[in-house]
Amino acid sequence: MNKARAWTLLAVMSATLVSCKTEEEAKQGDFVQLSPRESLIRLSVDLRGVHPSEAELEAIAATPELYTAFVDRYLDDPGLADTVADLMNQRLLTRAGDTYGLMAEGYDTEAVREAVNNEQLALVRRIVEHDLPYSEIVTADYTMANPVLAKALDLDYPTGARGWEKAHYTDGRQHAGILTMSTTWLRYPSAGGNANRSRANALSKMLLCDDYLARPIVLNRAAVDQLTVDPETAISTNASCQSCHSTLDPLASHFFGFFVYDDDDPTEGGAAVYRPEREEGWRYYSGKTPGYYGVPTANIVELGALIAEDQRFKDCAVQTVWEGLTQRSMVDEDWSEMADHMAVFEDNDLTLKPLIRSIVTSEEYLAKYVLDEALSERMAGVKTVSPAQLSNIVHQSTGFRWEFGGRDLLTNQSSGVPVLLGGIDGATVQHRNYKPSVGTVFVQKRLAYAAAWHVVDRDFAEDNAEPELLKWVLVTDTPDTNAQGFDEQIRQLYLAVTGIPLAADAPEPAALTTLWRQLHSVEGSSKKAWAGVISAVLRDPAVITY
Repeated sequence: MNKARAWTLLAVMSATLVSCKTEEEAKQGDFVQLSPRESLIRLSVDLRGVHPSEAELEAIAATPELYTAFVDRYLDDPGLADTVADLMNQRLLTRAGDTYGLMAEGYDTEAVREAVNNEQLALVRRIVEHDLPYSEIVTADYTMANPVLAKALDLDYPTGARGWEKAHYTDGRQHAGILTMSTTWLRYPSAGGNANRSRANALSKMLLCDDYLARPIVLNRAAVDQLTVDPETAISTNASCQSCHSTLDPLASHFFGFFVYDDDDPTEGGAAVYRPEREEGWRYYSGKTPGYYGVPTANIVELGALIAEDQRFKDCAVQTVWEGLTQRSMVDEDWSEMADHMAVFEDNDLTLKPLIRSIVTSEEYLAKYVLDEALSERMAGVKTVSPAQLSNIVHQSTGFRWEFGGRDLLTNQSSGVPVLLGGIDGATVQHRNYKPSVGTVFVQKRLAYAAAWHVVDRDFAEDNAEPELLKWVLVTDTPDTNAQGFDEQIRQLYLAVTGIPLAADAPEPAALTTLWRQLHSVEGSSKKAWAGVISAVLRDPAVITY
């Protein structure tokens, strides 16, 4: 099936989704769909990392059939590349917050940290932006760099460029996407006796969704004794060991050009240095010729080509995107659901946008819940924002980013805050927590305080003739002098922050007006009273869920 035909088929399929059952119509096994507003908020947060505009929300509420048009619009949004990079980082785990001792003259540690943690994900972004096959991640005959990384790794980088651009290593190595990036193997080192086996397993986990260490292995006492006395002989001769090492060791044999004999020797330079003369090092360790699951390979470029053709590589890419967008962990029962998305991915030459479109137009994705107990247990009817999404949503509605020393505290790994919010650090915490925790609520509370004061300080400034959020009240107003303005202002705050309008009989306006009175009676300050009200709105569960 060609790409144009596949996209047309998807459009026809997705157009039927508006007929999903309402709660009143649903029967056992049916999906109960999100409201049009809720579905567009979910789509926008997932693909762009922000809420839709109120004009967009009003449009979808009036015409639910516009959902597929919004899907196409958001797939072309610049924010999609960042979203996909975040999703892929949950598999690659390269944003581990380390600099690996690299330095770049003229740049500070934070700039180096940012650069070395994003070489792989810059390639992912390019794949999305240029609609390239995902296989480019292991076949690209270039790397990606910004000026900081180019200086740290002595890369051939375009003169005068400032952002992330195509670049090349200058040490004579071949290029095969992330397989030949120095930062990949700085992130995944190998001790001398390990002989790159940990790197081979990292490759398997990243690209094939297969962790050798998760495989069930049974060793008898004789095998354990043999491993203790002579591990390499045991690995080569014991049947239980060979069940993994027969394929793991040939994979590991590809990476001896990055091998470091002595981590404490400063002249080694670590995995940032590639040494062609060490490529044959496998002869002295495992003795296993480089290969890929029984197919001999001459170099890493051939390895990348074989990976790109492996069905497991394609399935793993689909699984990674699907798990990230649905906030579900795939189990065997999900294969039938996944099969349709996998077919779309392959029919469209492994490009990611058609795959994403297939997922976000599925009835499972658009469901609030399903009247099937087993499936309901696996589905996420309510989703939780990521640290990056929370940062973007609060900035979108208030103009505030919680920064310290120029770093976004919600996304910068060195702050530790992303993990409190349920995110990952790539090293010690490698799986997102999709359930709000005490840490999530604590961070939301402190963020709300800071953002609320930012709004009040900005919008009530004497020289600000056009407030951005506090448009319906003046700093001199009280509930007694402008009751209608207070009611409307609180409603507009909720709408701006959550995207969901309050009902006509909602209790929030009256309750928060009372809160304003109480704070004003204690503080004697209209600014502080409004800051308290805004912080209460920003702490609504709808800010961290969608």
